Amino acid sequence: MMSQTTVRSTNECRTPIKVISCPADVRELATPNGQRAFREIFEHPGVVVVDRAIDEATLDALREGLSDQRRKFKDKFNHGLPTSEGFKTAYLHIAARIRELTENLFGYRLPEKGNRSYRPMITENEPLHLDTYTVECGKTALMSVLNFDVSPRVWNVGPTIAEICRSHPDDVKRMVAELGPGESLNMRLRDAGLRGDGPLRSGAPVSRIEFAPGSVWYANPKAISHQIVFGAGAQFETWTIDEPHCSCPKCAVEAAGMRFEDLSESELLMALR
Repeated sequence: MMSQTTVRSTNECRTPIKVISCPADVRELATPNGQRAFREIFEHPGVVVVDRAIDEATLDALREGLSDQRRKFKDKFNHGLPTSEGFKTAYLHIAARIRELTENLFGYRLPEKGNRSYRPMITENEPLHLDTYTVECGKTALMSVLNFDVSPRVWNVGPTIAEICRSHPDDVKRMVAELGPGESLNMRLRDAGLRGDGPLRSGAPVSRIEFAPGSVWYANPKAISHQIVFGAGAQFETWTIDEPHCSCPKCAVEAAGMRFEDLSESELLMALR
């Protein structure tokens, strides 16, 4: 029997984390009250975890590609996909299964295609960071992650971008003022943390999550700081969806009541995208 996801929360880290066990029929999740509750956790933003979401036979087929190679932060995640028919069948089945799970769990209208990433290499001791790819204001990144490894995938989850703006306004103002061409606030926060400076430096308050094999979890990686402590096989699928309460850096800054007098509106939009 597969193990369960474990969570070690701290009072200093307020990110909500909810763990449930997947029902035999995922359509049982599709109740108005249940979907509303899970959307509230995700949009907070928080983390929703579904244990025992994938059967062992499918996990075994995905494990064909597991690698002993260790990747460095920002390196590529794989060197190609296995070509066996068993792997191909499992890979396509997982995509359909996770889409079905996601739609029943949240009730969101998902785009036809997501951004899929098969990651069989070992990742460990990443810096605490917020993802830096671009998502337009008014949209959000709904990221799903499947742990298909035989061991737990261990994450630290830290402060959200909104919490950073509220608790470290001087740091945020300074970083925005120093932004160069092509840089974003999330990049500045990450790089400062690597230097031992700013809200994401070592020692920031975090909660620790050990995602069980076969679990699928959801988060907005641009809004919640996170750190892979250790993980091997994982498959990611991310959709860009409409969100009633936008949590992009620009909206987080404005919600904190901050204004940057030295930047024009167009420069501010570019800097905080």
